[in-house]
Amino acid sequence: MRIQRLAAAAACALALSGCTHHLAQVREPGRAAAFPTGGPWRSMVYAARTDSGVVLVDLGYVRSAAALRGQLRKLGAAPADVTDVLLTHSHRDHVRAWKAVRGARFHLWAPEQPLFEGTSRHVDLPSRTARATFGHAGPGPGEVDVRAFSADTTWVIGRDTVRAYTVPGHTAGSAAYLFRGVLFVGDAATRKPLRGFRGADPFFSADTRLNRQSLVALFARVPAERVRWVCNAHAKCARFDERFVARVTR
Repeated sequence: MRIQRLAAAAACALALSGCTHHLAQVREPGRAAAFPTGGPWRSMVYAARTDSGVVLVDLGYVRSAAALRGQLRKLGAAPADVTDVLLTHSHRDHVRAWKAVRGARFHLWAPEQPLFEGTSRHVDLPSRTARATFGHAGPGPGEVDVRAFSADTTWVIGRDTVRAYTVPGHTAGSAAYLFRGVLFVGDAATRKPLRGFRGADPFFSADTRLNRQSLVALFARVPAERVRWVCNAHAKCARFDERFVARVTR
């Protein structure tokens, strides 16, 4: 058994960040699903039924539209039932399924809107290279209903409450969302094999120093008593406690 566990850990390490971590803890059978989509980084989509529709956090990567439809069916819903999409940021591996839910309201922090709509470009090398090779991944201006917020904000969706926080650094307009006890931080935090949780990956980020400052500020103002789990945008979740905060802000 120990050998099997070591082999699984080694396989996960070889796949870089390809394995999920504690993802089952934020799933609610029949009420909420959290699932990775295709591609090398296992980009995550979270879907939750509310009494007024379905809320999504991020939109995944390769084959995400098909995966989303399948998960929504398990919730007794369809893409047309999605009322709100909470985008942590607009890198192409987190917006792929936008066309499948184009009738929803898309929430993001205002500095991210031009990146999401393609009127501005991400500064990190992988994003610049991908755009030059494959073109813009998101919608153009006016193609979807964007509800940009200008600062930390709270709003109500049915009987649920969403708390949105600004966490710039990974991208100019990165945001985090607190929903049903889960703090979704996008790529402001990463989890690497053998190293555990840390701040944003420098190779994919605009400003890691700003990212660290943003995380320190976030954890100082988020209502800690309301947070049970924290998840990044690549299906890695952890209990929200002092050890987690220390790791990602060091």
